[in-house]
Amino acid sequence: MINTFHTSYNPPPVPPRAGYSKPRPAGNTSLVKFLSVMLLLLMILTFGGFLYLFQKLNMQLQDSYHEDISLQRLQDCADSSMGEDSMTECGKLMETYKAVIAKVSQANEKLSKLTGGPHFTGPAAHMTALTEHKDKTSDFLKTSSLLWDEEHSLLQDVRLSNERDKLTIQYPGIYLIYSQVTFSKNPPSSSLKQSIRSTVPKKQQGKELLKSFCSLNPNPPNLCTASLAGVFHLEKDQQIYVTVTNTSLVNRDSCSFGLFKLR
Repeated sequence: MINTFHTSYNPPPVPPRAGYSKPRPAGNTSLVKFLSVMLLLLMILTFGGFLYLFQKLNMQLQDSYHEDISLQRLQDCADSSMGEDSMTECGKLMETYKAVIAKVSQANEKLSKLTGGPHFTGPAAHMTALTEHKDKTSDFLKTSSLLWDEEHSLLQDVRLSNERDKLTIQYPGIYLIYSQVTFSKNPPSSSLKQSIRSTVPKKQQGKELLKSFCSLNPNPPNLCTASLAGVFHLEKDQQIYVTVTNTSLVNRDSCSFGLFKLR
């Protein structure tokens, strides 16, 4: 019988033969995987870099903020109208700052030793007497205090007064003070004396810290040197100076005065 049935559908595919495998389309599968991995690493590194920069900037802002707060707190501590509790807190804050400063000083000293630089970084002064050549107004002879030549002296964190006779302490602490005065003339009716004196802030009267004496033979004339040295606790803005019996009896070429902070 002839089949006269017709349909619009396609006939079913022929089943594959045994042992037959369909060929895969050609492609760059390994290259695609490599590019995918590199893109992923690039994204991770980019994200990590942005995160690191954000954290670093945040820490800098926090340090700046804490520094401003600390400076403001120190400024508030300088206000004398604060209460007792606030002053106690200020004392603790100052102790912390002192500890930090001490560690920084120790580190600087170790670094100086390693690099061969100067080991001492604290307040210090070594003064030489003002010579007659520079003393054009004869101020040296108008007072019992010795005058010092700032240009040929050492001044480190210590201030010389405008009158050039007193050293003003900037940082309180324990100091070694010394002086040496040479006399070339003998007074007719008094002994040769030198003394180291001090004036405390808000007090007008000076205090004698050290004194020494010497004598000269009238014939033949010679020189006499008096030396002093001592350790004292000095306050901020306290002034130290040297006085003699008569400045006209002093040999200016052999006079010195100095101090340095022990701790």
